[in-house]
Amino acid sequence: MSPADTRTQIMDAFAEQLAATGYRGISLVGVGRSVGIQKPSIYHHFPGGKEDLYIAVAERYIRDVGARISAALAGPGDVPHRLHALATVAAGQHGDAVTFEQRIYDTLPLVSAATSEHVSGLYVALMLAPVTRFFADARAEGVVTGEPEFLMNAFLHLARAADLTDETGPARIVALFLDGARPRA
Repeated sequence: MSPADTRTQIMDAFAEQLAATGYRGISLVGVGRSVGIQKPSIYHHFPGGKEDLYIAVAERYIRDVGARISAALAGPGDVPHRLHALATVAAGQHGDAVTFEQRIYDTLPLVSAATSEHVSGLYVALMLAPVTRFFADARAEGVVTGEPEFLMNAFLHLARAADLTDETGPARIVALFLDGARPRA
């Protein structure tokens, strides 16, 4: 197995334990056991141990979701079409994904201030700021009103909370968000 493959397997095992038990419940011995390596090998790949692993796993998750958010917002179409794409991405962030994201957040007070600032900053820069900028642009175009940060929070919470089990779900979220719940005459 290549060093890159070993590193990825270590990160995957760490992510599984983080999701299942939270940061405090993670054992590097257990991570190593699930990958078939000894604890010293983990330190070879992650010299800072558990905290370095947390950084790598959190960065991977934030970069992945952030890339999907940015792609949705940069896609073709008008504001409603791009919101539909964003709702599809955000709706995928429920269940296990929300639990994992919550575990990343819950770990912030348990790691060093530098790590907490780094992970928080990356989350804001890659997952929240693009959506806030999108709503600022939509407001400038006259498509929405309100503060972009409020709109970002409201839309992401609405899309994540919805049970979008069919393909009409994102369209319903966008319609509710843009048009409201009042009946139209």
